[in-house]
This record gives sequence, structure tokens and C-alpha cells, in this order.
Amino acid sequence: MKSLVTSVLCRLATVAMFTGALFAPTLHAADTASAIVVAKPASAPVTVQETTANGVAYYVLSNGIVTAWINKATSDLEALDYKGMDLAGHDQPAVGVGTWEQTPANAAQTGGLTDSITIDPAKNGGERGEVSIKGVTGGTITLTPNAPGGGTNFDLEIRYAMGRGDSGVYTYATFTHPASYGVGRMGAEGRFILLLNQTFDWLSADADRNLLAAGPLNWGTGVVIHAKEQRLMSQGPYKNSVEHKYTYNAVQFKAPAYGWSSTKDHIGVWFINPTIEYLSGGATKLELQTHYGDNGDPDPIILDYWKGSHYGRNTSLSVAAGEEWSKVVGPIFVYVNSLDSFQTPSPADLATLAASDGNPTIPAAWKDNSTALFQNALQQAKLEKTKWPYDWVDGVGYAHKDQRGSVTGQLVINDPYAPAGTSTKLPHLTVGLTVPMPSDNDGNGGAYYGSEASWVTDAKHYEFWNTGTDDGKFTVDKVYPGTYTLHAFADGVLGEFAQANITVEAGKNLDLGQIIWKPVRYGTQLWDIGYPDRSADKFFKGDAANYWLWGWPLRYSLLFPNDLTYTIGKSDPAKDWFFEEVPHATSQDWINPAAKDPANQPFGWIKAQSLDQYPQTNTTGPWRDWGRGNATTWTIKFNVDKAVQGTAVFRIALAGADGGGATVGLNGQAVGAVGAMATNALRYNTAQGVWQERDVSFDAALLKVGENDLTITVPAGDLDSGLVYDYLRLELNTAYKVDGTPITPAPST
Repeated sequence: MKSLVTSVLCRLATVAMFTGALFAPTLHAADTASAIVVAKPASAPVTVQETTANGVAYYVLSNGIVTAWINKATSDLEALDYKGMDLAGHDQPAVGVGTWEQTPANAAQTGGLTDSITIDPAKNGGERGEVSIKGVTGGTITLTPNAPGGGTNFDLEIRYAMGRGDSGVYTYATFTHPASYGVGRMGAEGRFILLLNQTFDWLSADADRNLLAAGPLNWGTGVVIHAKEQRLMSQGPYKNSVEHKYTYNAVQFKAPAYGWSSTKDHIGVWFINPTIEYLSGGATKLELQTHYGDNGDPDPIILDYWKGSHYGRNTSLSVAAGEEWSKVVGPIFVYVNSLDSFQTPSPADLATLAASDGNPTIPAAWKDNSTALFQNALQQAKLEKTKWPYDWVDGVGYAHKDQRGSVTGQLVINDPYAPAGTSTKLPHLTVGLTVPMPSDNDGNGGAYYGSEASWVTDAKHYEFWNTGTDDGKFTVDKVYPGTYTLHAFADGVLGEFAQANITVEAGKNLDLGQIIWKPVRYGTQLWDIGYPDRSADKFFKGDAANYWLWGWPLRYSLLFPNDLTYTIGKSDPAKDWFFEEVPHATSQDWINPAAKDPANQPFGWIKAQSLDQYPQTNTTGPWRDWGRGNATTWTIKFNVDKAVQGTAVFRIALAGADGGGATVGLNGQAVGAVGAMATNALRYNTAQGVWQERDVSFDAALLKVGENDLTITVPAGDLDSGLVYDYLRLELNTAYKVDGTPITPAPST
């Protein structure tokens, strides 16, 4: 493998001789502040060449800006040249460089592997080139059977494309199951992954996680905490902190561009999804985006999951024998940018950084430079969205713009049981069209309440989502023809809207006019805590600056040593309600005695551990001693001014959950349980996982006149078990008993 890489890089050096001149960067004296300017790539005709290195056949796509080397046998992107540099990482040959989780390579064993130039730039004046590697399985062989996410017996075609002036390369995969095949199989995960070289040291997942990354060796030599993906570092800027690769997850709908940049070379590499129609799980799907690998000196990684299982149950993709099916995943744009003019940190800045290991002070120049590259990538993502669907994609069952339709309308809230003064606005309205699922009729708008068949878990079909306006107006455009269910959710509204039988026709817009949305209410609202927005961001430490930091289940015991009591009408959810309820840690041996504020400081608060005591083969590490806790009971105090009859409904909206759920009590009496679905939200550091609502109904006569105590108890256990809260509300229905029988008013005297 190394000799192959060396051979490829030698050829890239030749290419760099004439491409590098297009990007001569402006040089700056060490302490000189300057305006940050993103480079404008020059334009040159696209070429596609076929070559061989060490017996391996390649397609080489180039346009004077980037050069991409594509292995004909594996479909892997093996090198990506820009400014005379190979940006790719080559230190993990078992993973590859740029690869799809499933590849066509195994089709060669039955003669089913072919390659071709699908767009020949020699025939279009150098405007665009595209190459294809295709594997036909006959439904009898498995492609990439040893892939971490599992293989597939679908036919698979991988393409790479490049246009004149494109600062990057596009890639997309087409999975096909002809009607002549038996049952179609697909592994638990599907993704495109790209390894970068180690000059890339700044990670940009979103506005919250836009930061200097831990060094590769810092991560690679860390003590494993709880799992191989979580490591306590003994050196570097984040010394005495745990680096966790799942820290850098994001909601894919809200992250159109993400990636890495280099503080040294001022170059960025980004993945851009022009749409999420081909990704699984719709507008709330959370997935990994950027991290390091698991070896001792890993390369930076960018990932694009179109099918994943990290948060909640596995996204489903099953194809029956005799069923004709296909799906085009992408095109994804691998975008490259750079700075012509940049800021340089002063010697004092660098000295301050070196002296602040453990709780670092990062040079502002580095952040400003990297943020400029990130913002440019986000602007490029907006441009790619306007181009979608791409007119150059052809021959794979991909619908062009004139083959798609749209749906418009206006959702209007009708919520008669809402407290007086409740707004009828719909901030952050999100509207989608999805293939009908059994859960669409579950009374909750098709949200995931335990059913496998839900838009939240669907990877088989395309989904079409867009944002609306505060007054409820929306357009969902560029939709494949078909019959769908319309879904909607918005901040401030508990639950979800659904309307079935929405038929989209090619070239036409379907105007639904005004649509009345009557949110589910079980009775009069007595009180609530928080604000429903499918996230824990309004609660203490659930905000953007904090939720993603590793270790809040440990630190809860410092923040709330006596657990939590919340008084309706007096307490503040942003200060008094912690965003996740977890067992109360029984050990504080993890506290770094040198930390100034171990309960709150972002980094450097964990006591150093030794690889001699905890070798990396020990995948539990000190968590075995730290990671258990006693049962935690939170108390909500509220007043009732008169005796009541009927049914009280305690509605708990969860942004995530893990473990055995919780029990609910009222005034010392058990009234129900919260059986939440596990979503990995606690273990994987998020305030927004798979959203779910859990309701506990009880006899309203149990409410006392005067002060009442409603309790939620998470059982003893692992600190990564418990509940991540979105919103809580108590409602009172005075017309029906808990068993559903009507309440007969007492006869008048």
C-alpha cells in the first residue's frame, strides 16, 4: 500500500507543477494583522486520464484546481491534490482514503465489475468529466462483506464528477435491486468517508463546535474511558480532558457543510450535502461528522452517513424478493478552499497557548482564519442547494427539476386549551413529505414512539424537508412524484402534525391552502417547564456552549449535591433544571485537584490517569470505578387551589434517553413509569437525539389542595443512563376518569 501511495504522490507532484501556480498565497510577516481573503480558484478545462501505478488502474480527474485519483478496482478516492499538496491521509490503509462503506469491488469475482467514463470532457469542451465504477451482484454475492457497517447484495455504482471551475469533486452512489433479485440486504451503516493528512488540525462541525482539535498523538495515546471512542489525554491543549469522537455529531438538516481546516496551510476540506433527501431519518437525524480514527496516530476524518444507527434504533432498509428499487445517494460535494490572505498569531499568542495546556487559550488569528474558511464552505453549500437537482446527473434514475413537483400551504394553530396569551406563531417551522408509514396514524403525527416503521428511521425512501415561516407558510419543493404524508413540527408546539394522501405530480405545484393544526391536548394546562423545541437547549448546561462537552453525568453530582427541587412559578428552567437526569455519582475520584472549577470549566477538570494502570486494551478504564451512581429523584413543587376529579396527564417530552427509564410519584405515591426508548444521547454527548413523548396518567383526586410534590426518579446504575429533557407539562381533564369513563356531575340539591 505504501509503495502505491508513493507512486501516486509522485504523479501528483507532476500535476502540482502546473496547478500550484494558480494558487500562490500571499505571505505575511509573523505579527502582521491583515484582512482575511478566501482564494478564488482559477478555471481550466476538465480532463479525465487513465493511468496505471504499480499494477493498479486509475482514473485521474483534474481541472487545474483539484486532481482526484480514483481506483478502478475499488472505487476509492485515493488521492486529492490541491495547490501541489495531497490533502488525503494515508496512515490507515485498512480504512482507505476516500471510500464508500460499501464498494463494488467484490463484483469482480463473478465478472460483474465494470468501469467507464460517463461524461467525457473531450466531447464537451472540457466543461465536465465523470467516471463510474459499477458492480452487478446478481443478488447472489455480498459487496464489502467485512465493512464495519456491513455489506450489501444490491447492485452498486459509484461515480465521481468534476466541472470546470469546481473547487472539489462530487461523488455519489446508486444502489439498485432489480425485480429479478431475491431479498435485498443492506448493512447497519452506509456512508462516504474521507481521511485527511495531519496538517488539518481545526475542526468545524457547526457554530458550536468550531475549534482547535486535539492533536492526533494526544488522542492516540490517551487512556480509554468507558469505550475506545472516549480517551483521557495526558498532553496537549486539552490535557486532563476526555476527547470523545461522538462529541462532533450534528443534526444533518442543520449542517449543510462541515469539515477540517489547517491552521498552518490555511486550507479547508468540507463535505457539502446540497439536500438531505437521500439521507435517512429526515430533518431530525443526528449523525457523526468529523473525528479521529481509533489508532495510535490517527488521521482526521470526515464522514457523510446516509444510513446510520448511532442515535436510536437502526435506520431501516429492507427490500422484498421481486421488488424493484433503487436509490441515488448524493451527489455529495467534497469542497476545497483556501485563504489568499490570512492573520498570523503573535509569538505572545503562541506562548499563551503553550502555557495553557489543559484549559487552552486559542490564538484568535487561528479561529478567525478557520472560521472564514468554514463560512465560505457554508456559502458554497447555499450555492449547491440552488443548483439541486444537478442537471448533469444522468442514467441512474435521478429525477431532474422538470421531473419533480412541489407542495405549498399554510399551517394555522388552533389550540383552544392553551393558556391565555400563548403565541400562535410557529418559529422554526419544519415541514416534510415522507413515504406513508404505519406510524403516521399513531395519533402523534408519525413521530417515533417505538415503531420501527417511521420517517425517523427510514433509509429506504427519499424524504423532502424544508423550513417554513413563523406565520405557518411553507413550500416543499423538488419532490419526486408520488403519494406522501405531510409532517410538521415547530418550536413552542408539543407534538407533531401529519396529513396523509398528499399526491405530488411532476412539473406541478400542489397548493394545500390553509391547514388547521390542532395540537394534542388532554385537558387544561396546570403548569409547564421549559419550551418544546425537541432539544434540551433551554435547560441548565443544555445550551450550545456546554451540552457537547464530555462528562456532565459525572459533574451533575457537584452541581446538584442534594439533587434537584423545582418550584413552579419561582424556579428558572435555565438555572434550576439540569438538562439531563442521571444517577447521582458515588465517586469523585475523577476530580483534577488542580482544576479551578471542576463543575463548570470546559476542559482540564479530570484527574490524570496512567496507561500502565489502564492500557488501551482495557476498554472500560477508570469508568469502572467512576461511572456508577445512586438513584436520583427530582421534585417538582406546585400548588392546587381546589379539589379536583378526573384524569391528570403528566406529559414528558424527551430529547433523548438511555437505560431503564424512570418512575413517577405524587405526594409519596407511585403513579406511573417512563419507559423511554434508548437513543445513546447520554453516552454520545448530545442535547438533541431521537425525540419522543412519554405520558403518565393518574387519578386527579390524588392532587392535594395546597402544595404537591411530583417526583421523577431515575434508578441507580451507569451514569450514562437517564433522561434528556425537552419539555414537561401537567394537564387536567375533569371530564373523564383514568379508565376512560365519564365523570357524572353530582346532582344539584
